[in-house]
Amino acid sequence: MKAVEEEEEEEFFVTNADTGEVLNLSEATKTLSVLTLSSAFGGAEAKGGGGEGGGGVDYKGGLVQEGEEEEDPYYYDAKEQSLTLRGLHQGGDESYIPLSLPEGGRLTFARISAVGTARDSDDKAFSVYYVDVRCNVASPSSWFVYRRYSQFRRLSDVLRSEGYYVPVLPPKKMLGTFSPEFVRQRRADLEAWLANLAEQHTLYAGGKDPQTHAYYRQFLTEGANRPPQPLVRVYPVNIDQQAAAEGKDGGGGDDRRTSSGGSGEGGGNGDGVTHTKAPKVNLDDFELVRVIGKGSFGKVTLVRKKSDQNLYAMKVLHKQNIIKRKQVEHTRTERSVLGRLNHPFIVKLHYAFQTEFKLYFVLDYAAGGELFFHLSRMKKFPEHMARFYSAEIALALDAMHKAGVVYRDLKPENILLDGEGHIKLADFGLAKEGVHDAAEGAHSLCGTPEYLSPEVLDRQGHGTAVDWWNLGMVLYEMLTGLPPWYTTDRDKLFERLRSAPLKFPFYVSRPAASLIQALLNRDPLQRLGANGGVEVQAHYFFSTLDWDALLRRELAPPFNPCKNQDVQESENFEKEFTTMAVLSVDEGKAAGSTQVVEGDRGTSETFLNFTFEEESFLDGLREDRFSASSSGKK
Repeated sequence: MKAVEEEEEEEFFVTNADTGEVLNLSEATKTLSVLTLSSAFGGAEAKGGGGEGGGGVDYKGGLVQEGEEEEDPYYYDAKEQSLTLRGLHQGGDESYIPLSLPEGGRLTFARISAVGTARDSDDKAFSVYYVDVRCNVASPSSWFVYRRYSQFRRLSDVLRSEGYYVPVLPPKKMLGTFSPEFVRQRRADLEAWLANLAEQHTLYAGGKDPQTHAYYRQFLTEGANRPPQPLVRVYPVNIDQQAAAEGKDGGGGDDRRTSSGGSGEGGGNGDGVTHTKAPKVNLDDFELVRVIGKGSFGKVTLVRKKSDQNLYAMKVLHKQNIIKRKQVEHTRTERSVLGRLNHPFIVKLHYAFQTEFKLYFVLDYAAGGELFFHLSRMKKFPEHMARFYSAEIALALDAMHKAGVVYRDLKPENILLDGEGHIKLADFGLAKEGVHDAAEGAHSLCGTPEYLSPEVLDRQGHGTAVDWWNLGMVLYEMLTGLPPWYTTDRDKLFERLRSAPLKFPFYVSRPAASLIQALLNRDPLQRLGANGGVEVQAHYFFSTLDWDALLRRELAPPFNPCKNQDVQESENFEKEFTTMAVLSVDEGKAAGSTQVVEGDRGTSETFLNFTFEEESFLDGLREDRFSASSSGKK
C-alpha cells in the first residue's frame, strides 16, 4: 500500500498500488487489515482493522490483544526526553523509596523479569516490560523500570543516530491475538537486545559505551519502581510458582532477593505483591572431587552436588584469559548452544553461573573420557565399534542441524564416552547458530587444521555439510588410527586436503570406504548429508542398525569404558590431570564470596546472561545470539 496525505483538508487517503482505488481513512480501516500512514509532519502511524488505535480489544485477564504493540501516540521525536508512560497514574505507595544514584555509577541491565498490560487514557491495552536494573553504588541497589515496545525503539533510534553500535531491534507484531509463546519470545528477544546493546562497544574497535549517553541512562532509571496503574502481570502468570520451579534443585546458599511491586528495595513486579526468589545454584552447592582435565583457559573438575549427590563435570574458565585471547564470542556461543540442545548424544548443560573472575559450566559427567584417549591406546577400532560410534555421532549432528546449529569442531578429543559407553559430543565454542543450508551461512576459517574441509580452507562460505566432512575424517581415523592426508607440515596438509586422492588401507571394508568417500566429497552440495542426516543413515554401511533403538539408547555399546571401575574413580582420564591437587576452583576468594547472582556485584557485563539453571528453563530461551569465529565475518 502507498499512503499519501491530502494537505488542504488534513485528511489521509490510501491508494491501492495494485488497483488504483483510493480510500479515505474510515473506509480503509474497515477494509484493510494493516496500513501505515506516513505524514510529512512526523512519524505518526495508524493501524487498520479497528480504527486509529489498532482495535484495542478489551483485555479480561487473558493475553494482550491487538493494541499490545501499538505505537506510543506521544512519540514523534526520537530524542524526546521523558520516558514516563504518560496518561497513566504512576504506581507506588507510602513505602516507596526513590532511587538515589551517584553520578557516573555504572548501571547493569539484569533481565526482563515479567510482562504486564496497562491501559492508556483511551482505554487501549499495551504491553509493559519489567526491566530489572542493578547498580552497586545506588540506593536501592536494584530496581525495575517499566517500558513499552515503542520506548525500546526510541532508545535504538537515539543511539543509532549518534553513531553508537546498536543491534537490530526485534520487529514488532502489529496485529493479532498473541499466544503465550509469542509473549515469551518477545520478552526473551528484547532481553537479549538490551544485553547485546550494553556490550556492542566491546566487540567493535572505536565503539562507544552506551553508559556514557544520558538517554541510555535515563531509559534504565527514569520512573524506577513506579509501575503504571493499573498494571496486570500476564507473564509469568504466577511468579511464586515460577520461582519454586527455578529453585526446586537450588542446593545450598542463602542469597535470596526480595522484590516488591514498586516499593521498597529490590524493585518490584508491579502488582504490589512481595515475592521471594529461591536461591540460585552456585559454587557452594558442589563438593570438589578431582581434576579430570585442564586447558589454556581453565580446567574441568569432577564435582558432586551436595543436595542430591549426583556427579557432574564442572568446566571453569578464567574471564581474563578468555578476554585476553579473544575467546568471548566462543564462550558465548557455547553457553547459548548448550542451553538450547537436549539430546542423548550431546553433553547436557545443567547449570551455568559466574563469579567476579570465573565462569562455570556444570555439565554431564562423561566417565568414559575422551574417544581420543581410547583410540590412542587401542591404535584403531574394529569396524563394529567405529560403526556404532559414527552412528551415534550422526544422530547428534542431525539434531544440531535441525536446530540451526553447525558444530565445526568434530574430532576425537571432543567426542566423550559416558559411563556406559555411549557418545557425548562436547565443546561447542566453534559452533555457529542460525545455519540451515549445507553450503552457506558461515564464512570463518575455524576448526582443527587436520579436519578442515576444502570450503572452509578456501573461505568460500560453508554450512552444515562441514560436519559431515568431519564425520568422514573421524570415521577414517577410528578405522586406521590417523585422519586421511595427515602430515605435520601445515602447507602440505592444506594442499592435500584440497586435492590429494583418498587412499584406504587394505583392511578397510568396501562399505566403510564407500561411506567415507561419500562424506569426503569436496563439493559440499554433493557431499553425503547435504540433504539431511537421513542420507547418511540410509547408507549400507549402517544397514544392520536399528536407528530408533539406537536413539533410545537401547543398543548395547560395543565397549564399556568403566568396566570393573568405580565411576567416580574412573581411569579414563590422563594421570597428569587426575593427580593434580583439587584445591578450590575459585582459588583466592574468601568463603561465601562465590554466591554471585547474575547482575549483582562481581558480575561483569561482558558475560551478562551467562547464568543458566536447567530447572528454570521454563520461560523460553534467553539467548545472546552471538556466533563464534576465529577470524573474519560471521
